[in-house]
Amino acid sequence: MYQQRVTIHPSPDKIAAARALLLARVKGAQAGGQRIALGELAVGRHAPEFQIIILFDDIAAFEAQRKRNQADPTFQKFAAKLATMLREPVGIDLFEVLVIMPGTGPSPAAARGRRKAK
Repeated sequence: MYQQRVTIHPSPDKIAAARALLLARVKGAQAGGQRIALGELAVGRHAPEFQIIILFDDIAAFEAQRKRNQADPTFQKFAAKLATMLREPVGIDLFEVLVIMPGTGPSPAAARGRRKAK
């Protein structure tokens, strides 16, 4: 399993607009079945900061998502709008999950696929 962390640093005068844009995007992705979450740094030297966390079953799923985003005009419009609200470039990190958090195992579709393969 892999976890992508997207770190967003909005300009001080754009915090509310960035929050609204990110909330809409993340809630839409969740409604489409994506395992995605949005967090906001409450206290810290990098605040204001938002983080989007996305879980992928494997590298192939991560790469497929990247290719979909690159070809999706709606995603490109979202990214362009978000870019106008930032004080620094978006940071993107990919982590291999070594120990999963309870309740965050493989997606239901991946779990079904693994059961059929046995």
